[in-house]
Amino acid sequence: MTTSIRSVLVLSAALLLAVLAGCPKPQSQTETAVPTPSAVPTPSVTLSVFAGAAPKPALDVLAANYQKAHPVKIEITYGGSGSVLTQFSQEHYGDVYVPGSDDFMDKAVAKGAVAKDTRAILAYLVPVLSVPKGNPKNVKGLDDMARKDLRVVIGKPESVCLGAIAQEVLTKQGLWTKVQPHIANYASSCEDVLNNLLLGEADVVLGWDSFAKQHPDKVQTVALPKGLTKTRNIPAAVITWSKQAEAAKAFVQYLAAPENRPVWSDNGYTPPTSGKASP
Repeated sequence: MTTSIRSVLVLSAALLLAVLAGCPKPQSQTETAVPTPSAVPTPSVTLSVFAGAAPKPALDVLAANYQKAHPVKIEITYGGSGSVLTQFSQEHYGDVYVPGSDDFMDKAVAKGAVAKDTRAILAYLVPVLSVPKGNPKNVKGLDDMARKDLRVVIGKPESVCLGAIAQEVLTKQGLWTKVQPHIANYASSCEDVLNNLLLGEADVVLGWDSFAKQHPDKVQTVALPKGLTKTRNIPAAVITWSKQAEAAKAFVQYLAAPENRPVWSDNGYTPPTSGKASP
């Protein structure tokens, strides 16, 4: 074989191999193509929620559920209802306000910190005396809070809804000055009020009826006199300075939606029969 013929054959073989290498491998009948996993949607909106501690058990659940169903990230700052109101009002920042009681929402409306027409009722709470299960100190009513042998805990009246209520009802009964010397601690939030009781650092607290529902093996309720104070509600509203008001409004409506009322009741709250608060 001449050199020229051999060169042609080598070149042809090389070309053939190149063509074969460039062809896709035929897929056998037993092979299954692996699908490309779909990308997890990236949150397009981050909502900053400022909340009192009273709604925390249900609010945490609902926020988690909302994030699973919507491309939204929910960031919640908890604290005393008055403390967080002061925080976002001074900073002119935030999207949604969820105080532990309607009296602090009234303050937010009065100072123009929330959009009044977005206000919605999420659940109801009843102020009560909360004591350890079994009521070991035999607390029967408000008068007992003046006893020297009791460790009394209330929320800070200026920044915690339960503290403001405690001062209100004790003043109405002429007991405020008598109880003050026996107050062992002024709690920084409704959750802190409850924790003082759960940790054995209080014999009686001015609390919510939800405390005993959430911790039936540890907390017991002593009712307040009828008519002494009103049933309170947990409201929500869009913060005036929100830069994503529509997304914030959608979240408020979700929190108040009838289909989410079981989340509130499962966590010890009384759901409303109507989701919208009166202007």
